[in-house]
Amino acid sequence: MVHTLKMILMGVTRWLLVGMVLVMTLVLFAQIIFRYFLEQPLIWSEELALVLMIWITFLGSALLLATKEHISIDFVVEMMSPVWRRLIAACVALMLLVFNVALVYGAWLVAQRTAGSTSPGLGVSMAWHYAGPVIGGALLALASLEELIIRFRAVFSSRSEATS
Repeated sequence: MVHTLKMILMGVTRWLLVGMVLVMTLVLFAQIIFRYFLEQPLIWSEELALVLMIWITFLGSALLLATKEHISIDFVVEMMSPVWRRLIAACVALMLLVFNVALVYGAWLVAQRTAGSTSPGLGVSMAWHYAGPVIGGALLALASLEELIIRFRAVFSSRSEATS
């Protein structure tokens, strides 16, 4: 059930990202055409591209973390014993969860404080700029929590195997 929910959530996230990249590309292309060929720059295009870039960054990070495609440099950890590797992986997962929860909290505070402001180009609440880190951070926190549970199970299962 949880795995199916995760797959649906990540599938929706993947398609949202595809749509956002497509929209951002079209908006930037339109901006080039309007600015340099028609000499009528679009006021809102740069700001929309910026907002989409923010959303793409955080949703993309969540997708990569959930699918275990984030880059990692682990050559030192790979030289350690399997017990230490599992322990370090659990500690990293815990730190990642703490960081992502702090990210969501901080982004939520900023989104709340800027909700009353209107963006100059798009004319929408500035909270939309910070909603990407809130939603992406929440997905990152969920993926981090899942990884933490997996890593702690690995640590404790290896200890019970060692004592029996």
